[in-house]
Amino acid sequence: MLKVVVAMAATSLVFMAQAATLFGAAVDKTAVLPVEQLLQQPASYLDKVVTISGTVDSVCSKQGCWMKFTAESAAGPFRIKVRDGDMVFPLSAKGKTAYATGTVRLWPQGEDEPDAYQLYPTAVEIAD
Repeated sequence: MLKVVVAMAATSLVFMAQAATLFGAAVDKTAVLPVEQLLQQPASYLDKVVTISGTVDSVCSKQGCWMKFTAESAAGPFRIKVRDGDMVFPLSAKGKTAYATGTVRLWPQGEDEPDAYQLYPTAVEIAD
């Protein structure tokens, strides 16, 4: 009996370790694009729905309304942004792998800087 209980506990821990934090609809993982690849030619993805993957670099500490994916290119890190309250990304996501499905749009930077690109997600998955 003890072996059964130990086996069940171990199985539960394995499933808990593989759980993910989900926001919005289901992430479309049929054609995942690494964030580095998107940043090579971001204009070609403008106003298109894509799924990106990357490591979370930082998270909005006030309302959890954006995350940035680490990128080695000069254009990085790459930001995903939602309207305040639509999704609240946890600060604990930093350093974890994440996937986001959404539309690539321009992000105005101001007069002296060129506009950047960001993703407006409909679905986000943070791997635990």
